[in-house]
Amino acid sequence: MIKPFQEFSRYAEWKERFLKEQERIEKIQSEISNVQDQKLSKAMASMYVGGLEQRLKDEEIKRWTDWAVEKTYRTFNAFPQLSDLELAFLFYCLGKLFVPLLLHEKGVKSESFKKLSEKEQEDAVSEVLDTIWENHLIRILQIIPYVGLNSTTK
Repeated sequence: MIKPFQEFSRYAEWKERFLKEQERIEKIQSEISNVQDQKLSKAMASMYVGGLEQRLKDEEIKRWTDWAVEKTYRTFNAFPQLSDLELAFLFYCLGKLFVPLLLHEKGVKSESFKKLSEKEQEDAVSEVLDTIWENHLIRILQIIPYVGLNSTTK
């Protein structure tokens, strides 16, 4: 049986891992040279680390991860209410959730996915991303003020 706060406690537990990964996030952010927006590059680096960056050595996985970061970042207007650290935590959590789904047996590496047109591929990945937004993004945003990441949202 799922306890009502079980999902929230998972995100709170990820905070400690996230804080330990700050140096790796900063190192990866410094290597992202094709993005001018510093907040966006930090979001990308955080999602890479959250999704285990060695998985992103695969160009197809990296491409769709970059696409998801940019779509999320732009759809939610760069999350102006979040501090840089809170934004990084949000994308770190999203990386933990999204990247494994790309690697799923029916994910972007599957033959059935590769047979789809570019538009159909984008629609399929967008559907997965929408589900993550509906089920997880809201919860992560709800817990951020309570995990103590120098919150500006209090």
